[in-house]
Amino acid sequence: MDSILDIFQGFRQKLATRGLDDPRLFGLVVLAIIGLSVVWNGVKVVQQNYTLLQKITVLNEENRILELQNSNKNIQNDYYKTPEFAELKARRVNGKAAPGEAVFTISDEVAEAALKTPADTKETLQEPEKPTYQKNFEAWIDFFFGS
Repeated sequence: MDSILDIFQGFRQKLATRGLDDPRLFGLVVLAIIGLSVVWNGVKVVQQNYTLLQKITVLNEENRILELQNSNKNIQNDYYKTPEFAELKARRVNGKAAPGEAVFTISDEVAEAALKTPADTKETLQEPEKPTYQKNFEAWIDFFFGS
């Protein structure tokens, strides 16, 4: 215990020799530390509130997107309940026809033979010939910008 008191007295004597033993100075230092602590905690609270507001904004946007998707699904479900959809499905999937209409079934071989592919046609997609001044301009752009 005596060693701690000796250390404290030695420290106080060093402060006294430098003129720093005034109790008002000690109070001012303590007040400055408390002030800095309050400011630091205030900054941390403001930063935390800002990040929380950003998270709230993102969650609100995601919630709005989900609401819109839900609304679209409800509209789609309502469409599936209409007689127009039932008729279209019957025509496409089941091969049904309205009164007075005839249904024709085409085999895959006939459908594939009727398809035109670019190799079968003489017309190929080629770029039209560019004028000389345009070629020259593009060559200079390639030279300067290296694209």
